[in-house]
Amino acid sequence: MKENRPFIVCFFLILSGGLNAFTQLSYCPNLGFEHGNFTNWAGHTWLYSMEVPEINTEKVEGFVTRRHTIITDNNAYDAYTGYALKKIPPGYRYSARLGDVIIRSQDAIPRCWNQSLRYTMTIDSNNALLVIKFALVLEYAHDHTEVNEPRFRFTLFDQNGDTIPDCSNYNVYASNEMVSGWQTFIREDDDDPVKWRDWTTVGANLLDYLGQTITLEFMAADCAEQYHFGYAYFVAECHPLYITENFCAGDSVASLSAPEGFMKYRWTDIHDAVVDTQQTLFLNSPAEGTTYACQMTSATGCDVTLESTIARYNPRADFMTNMIDCNSNAVQHTNLSTTNRGTLYYNWDFGDGNSSAEKDPLYTFQTSGMHRVKLILSNPPSTCVDTITRDVESFSPPLVGIEGYSTYCPGQSVFLKAYGAYDYTWSNGSKADSVEVSAPGGAFWLLGRSSTGCVSDTIFRVVAEEPDWQLVIEGDTTFCEGEATYLLADGAACYLWSTGDTADSVYLSEPGTYSITGANTRGCEKSATFNIVEVPVPGLGYTLSKNTLDSRNNQLICSSENEAGVQYVWDMGDGSTETGSTVQHTYNISGNELAYTIILTATSQYGCAGNASVIVDVVPFVPNVFTPNDDGINDIFMAGIELEIFDRNGLSLYKGSEGWNGRYKGQTADPDTYFYYISYPDRFGQMQIRKGFVTLVR
Repeated sequence: MKENRPFIVCFFLILSGGLNAFTQLSYCPNLGFEHGNFTNWAGHTWLYSMEVPEINTEKVEGFVTRRHTIITDNNAYDAYTGYALKKIPPGYRYSARLGDVIIRSQDAIPRCWNQSLRYTMTIDSNNALLVIKFALVLEYAHDHTEVNEPRFRFTLFDQNGDTIPDCSNYNVYASNEMVSGWQTFIREDDDDPVKWRDWTTVGANLLDYLGQTITLEFMAADCAEQYHFGYAYFVAECHPLYITENFCAGDSVASLSAPEGFMKYRWTDIHDAVVDTQQTLFLNSPAEGTTYACQMTSATGCDVTLESTIARYNPRADFMTNMIDCNSNAVQHTNLSTTNRGTLYYNWDFGDGNSSAEKDPLYTFQTSGMHRVKLILSNPPSTCVDTITRDVESFSPPLVGIEGYSTYCPGQSVFLKAYGAYDYTWSNGSKADSVEVSAPGGAFWLLGRSSTGCVSDTIFRVVAEEPDWQLVIEGDTTFCEGEATYLLADGAACYLWSTGDTADSVYLSEPGTYSITGANTRGCEKSATFNIVEVPVPGLGYTLSKNTLDSRNNQLICSSENEAGVQYVWDMGDGSTETGSTVQHTYNISGNELAYTIILTATSQYGCAGNASVIVDVVPFVPNVFTPNDDGINDIFMAGIELEIFDRNGLSLYKGSEGWNGRYKGQTADPDTYFYYISYPDRFGQMQIRKGFVTLVR
């Protein structure tokens, strides 16, 4: 490391509180990558290996992907430091990265990249203090010699290309930490650790090079053998070489602020007594002419000493204006600002997004009329400022006009507003800047004047009533209970329903009062209000004359509530229908049916329908007498059903499903009363049992 070279620079300052003198003006454009790119920088890349010299190349100028990278994510951390190193230092939007890690799927081996970034600047009093921040990530290989290790270097060159022997120059290898503050990260997937250094600030005094062109070079390199990586992040700034002093007219407390980023600060008074060790020194009611010095020590051990002598500045902003003529819209701004010492700088804000740093700008406004113009006065080397805002008039006849619609809605009115002049005269005699039109007035005209007597051309505007139009609502305003209705609006360009919907249609499922407002393309509005009614479903109460049917008892009477205006339809379950509140229906039961499902549908005059259903079971018909006399009539008892017959003594005479023919073991049974036991499946597939007596007659 070079020998420390302390120096002293004296300035007489007054800097107003609340404004950082270091960031007022950009003395080194894009030095800190504030444009988010490499404008004003020069990039170089080359390969260098001591182990595989055949891959070595000459320097190639240009920016190469991954070799030169702008970092834009303020929340990004470097993975190869265990996510401990933030890629952009606090207070900055961007940083630059030189180099990259090795991606084994993309990078051929040997990979011995060297890359640099250079910035050239001419030194003056505004940029003589150079502040550099860098962070390093260097992979360490225990079997490499120092010169073969990944490295980082920062160097200052004079205009002849010779190295400036400044303490801020920094040259470090992975094993040569030089100054304290290095950390080690052990990776799970690699035996070689990473040596990394968090953001470090160094400052360089370039006052000896006033008027000369100097160059900053940042260089990062992989190892000179095979594939160990090395890369660096950095930003840089340049500032005027002075202490910021906040002590303007009326202040009772002064604060002296040294440039940020140094490791140590040492404030002393004229007796060389230490008065503070912080970046900012606060002084109560200091005497003007008192001098203080601050010695600043960077992380690399470089010392810089600055002095400041207290004095007050009292800038006062003032200006006057004069229109050039009645046509150009140009205004001459004449500066009347003053100060008790120092230099004045001017920042004009013309209120239309444009500004100027001239002392007495001649400005052509984009619009005619009155403008709010602000002058911000700064007073270097202090940061004391003063601001004044005034109304400024410009005039140009083509820029005087009328704004407002040329039509108005029926039954309403429209406002026409003049612009671009100081005062106005309308064809109806009004002197206001706006008039209300509520009836067809044909062609209106307007004259605009400036406060100095300039007159515009005559401006005409024809006003007419907007044609009438209709707002139409289509759809049913009633809906059945549990359902909804759909309404469609037509005739307007846009709509707003009371439900908040803005489409041309709406679904409504709740009864109540609703409204809609529609507007045509001109903005004329019409509204409509309507009631939505929910219609109940008719009642579905009913009665049946019987709950079961058989082949002999096959007639059924169905009755329901008889509401006015309601139509009743019965689906009898056998493919036929009946209508009416009360119906009588005869079923043709063949013996295979197990049940009939009867569905009642009741429909009101509004089309609201409901339905109810009931199931009527079909059971076997069991006669109480049968005559097995071979006459072909009633000769078989209960054929097709599981049946068992018992006599009076409990003797089983028959069991089966073919039906009993009145015989037992081939012999005719005597006329008598017999007990039967029948089983058959119901509609659920469950077996049902019926017991009883049947009389055999011959």
